[in-house]
Amino acid sequence: MHVLHIVDSYGGTEVYKNLFMALDSLGIKQTIFVPLNASNHNRIGNHLIDFQVSGSKIIYSTALKSYHKFLYQFKISTILKVITSYINIDEIDLIHAATLCVNGAVAHELNKRYRIPYICAVRNTDMELYYKYFRWRINYFFKIFKGASQVIFICPQYQRKFVQERVPFVYKKNAEKKVVNIPNGVDPLFLNDRVLDLPNLSGAIHIIFASAFVKGKGLKEIILAIAMLRDKGYNIDIRAVGRGLPFRNENKKYLQEIETIANQYDWVHLENYMNKRDLKMLFRESHIFVMPSKPETFGLVYVEALTQNLPIVYAKGQGFDGYFSEGYVGYHVEAFNVVDIANKIELIITEYDDIVERIARIDLKEQFSWGKIAQKYYNIYKSIVGK
Repeated sequence: MHVLHIVDSYGGTEVYKNLFMALDSLGIKQTIFVPLNASNHNRIGNHLIDFQVSGSKIIYSTALKSYHKFLYQFKISTILKVITSYINIDEIDLIHAATLCVNGAVAHELNKRYRIPYICAVRNTDMELYYKYFRWRINYFFKIFKGASQVIFICPQYQRKFVQERVPFVYKKNAEKKVVNIPNGVDPLFLNDRVLDLPNLSGAIHIIFASAFVKGKGLKEIILAIAMLRDKGYNIDIRAVGRGLPFRNENKKYLQEIETIANQYDWVHLENYMNKRDLKMLFRESHIFVMPSKPETFGLVYVEALTQNLPIVYAKGQGFDGYFSEGYVGYHVEAFNVVDIANKIELIITEYDDIVERIARIDLKEQFSWGKIAQKYYNIYKSIVGK
């Protein structure tokens, strides 16, 4: 079986690399085509893979220019032209598109020309960018959805929202058969080294945040929420990790604002980006993970925090919301709502012992190991190619 992956954001997050390596271990031949946007050319060569399956490869394209982001159809046709020039389409059994509206559009056009089946994922960029700001293309987006053999949602929230709001009523029953929820996996560094001890909250309460210092992650609101709790008498500090995270576009003005606020409080500690091994050790020194991120497709870091037995605070209606019942591993909040963030942190403190005991009982490997997830994709591939 030879799968063509179309993934324009390869080289940023390690999610795709981990999936492709896991599929490689199952013996699947893969061609990974990466049509980089103009601002992402520095990703070339990042997350290279030592494939075990002969003939598997990564192909980068820098054909897209900055103006392509405004010219949707021209962008799709440009990617198509490069793919058909560099890849022998006759060798491809299945196309796996990383997004619906762009990568999926290319897969859809290849399907129309060559009758190659395709699957695609729906991600944050589809829901929060293309469906919002390219509304005149919504009918075309539905054609992509309808033409796919399977549509993958990384989180249950986006799956429900998409079927309810983006699928015509007459097609909803068919749509529910087509969609499937498959989460991203978590690095074995975390899954294979879990903390199952039940900590207590004697002394200072250490909160940790781990992400790029960008507005959508809610770091400013977290700091203000903790200030409210400290005014109520709670001894809480925060360590925020992620300044300078590679391949993330930090806003200098926002970063300066965060640093200005942090300088006002001796209980706020800002840390530069660190490797996962060091982050894991920092998790073990912490009590609660807080990141009310919006928008958020999934949020691997939530599961990484759970492996170290940390209760979590996450954004309502975003990627991680819905994987566990409310209150089971933590609480969702209205993103950027300082009072709600403070209230939910306080609620976790009140219920801390019960929450960490529940987290310790969860089989996270069964849900979030790349081996299990790759097997799900492999089964989907076989069911489609075998038809």
